[in-house]
Amino acid sequence: MSDRASDRNQEGSVRDLWRPATPPRGPLTYTPGLLPAEDGRRLPSERRTAVRCIELANLGVNRAIVTEQAERVLDSDARADAYGAWLAVLALHYTGDVVSADAQCERLARHPLWSDSARHQNLLRLLRARSSLMSGDAARASDLLKAALADEAQAFPACLAIAWLIEALVHIGELDQANEVLLEHGLFGRLGAGLPDRPHVLAARGALHMAMGQFQHAVDDYTACGRALAALNVINSAVVPWRSRAAFGALAVQRYDLALALAEDELIAARKWGSARSVGTALHAVAVARRDESSLPLLEEAVQLLDLGQARTELMQALFDLGTLQVERKDVAAGRRRLEAVAAVARECGNSHWAERVRLALARLSGPDNGRALTRQEIKIAQLARAGYSNQRIAETLFLAVRTVEFHLSSVYRKLAISGRRELATALGSVAA
Repeated sequence: MSDRASDRNQEGSVRDLWRPATPPRGPLTYTPGLLPAEDGRRLPSERRTAVRCIELANLGVNRAIVTEQAERVLDSDARADAYGAWLAVLALHYTGDVVSADAQCERLARHPLWSDSARHQNLLRLLRARSSLMSGDAARASDLLKAALADEAQAFPACLAIAWLIEALVHIGELDQANEVLLEHGLFGRLGAGLPDRPHVLAARGALHMAMGQFQHAVDDYTACGRALAALNVINSAVVPWRSRAAFGALAVQRYDLALALAEDELIAARKWGSARSVGTALHAVAVARRDESSLPLLEEAVQLLDLGQARTELMQALFDLGTLQVERKDVAAGRRRLEAVAAVARECGNSHWAERVRLALARLSGPDNGRALTRQEIKIAQLARAGYSNQRIAETLFLAVRTVEFHLSSVYRKLAISGRRELATALGSVAA
């Protein structure tokens, strides 16, 4: 309780961290991959409907109307128009209806204009990649995005493709590749305000920082993403669930009040929107951020909703954290069942990264320590080691002797059934963070 009180005093009003410094100016609709549509009156009727769908989705209101109007655009002659069709399928993605979005992509692929135009083909690759990423097939998403970026024509939103590629590579554990993509395109350091699709780039970079154990950098990128989206009138977490992702980073750097504020804010917005994917994602973050007796039932609800929404990437993480928490609370049998469920989803998605992560977790349960939880000190040391700190620096940071750090790390490796630092990234879950 004293830790939280201290954290609250340091943070002040934590929600101010991601509020824009100035209010948004004038009518503006953020249309990913395209220029903002500032004056819908100049657009053809069906395009105007597609823009309105995105506007409502950005605000997180009237999900049923967004679905109805997006399908109307795609059922009309307007599907020949790359601009309107792109927005309509993205709107379906925001509603969480990946099945309908996929079906519409198949219809577009059979349309003469879409099959004969390089620009239309690349847009279709991006839409299919997004569907694959949302449904858990990050490897297919990666292949599609690489193909789009390799196309010499490149008459499509390259920054968005790069951001989604980084995200896909992170999900399959290809962190070196993801970092190379980031460096190759000069997307490190401060990003210019005029960079196309800057919020998505920041979110992708935040995901990479999280996976690499650079948690404060991840929090910084996600909150910058939130400010950029707020300046564009984007409230809906279905566009980018930056709050829940930032919450996990905040937990890792022990900013507990910030983590809870972020997670609870996202849950409010997600419930207003009402998609199973968005609510399940937010509930997962709230459950882990609360760290109390409500965490277990909230995680169970999150798993049910993510399963219902076919959000298999998020489902794997939530199941993993639920299983880990059950083991920590001495219900090893239930925890094992949850971890085995993660393994089944990983096989279904063809995700070898998650399959290996679960294999290690199950091996820990079968080991001599039988899933014995890490102590608070071991968790701190393990997190710093995963972030790249040397034993000497860990000792200086935590005011310990180097030999004490070495002793605790040996205990961590034994309990996690791993051989060294390189395996910490996959062995440590969000609950441990």
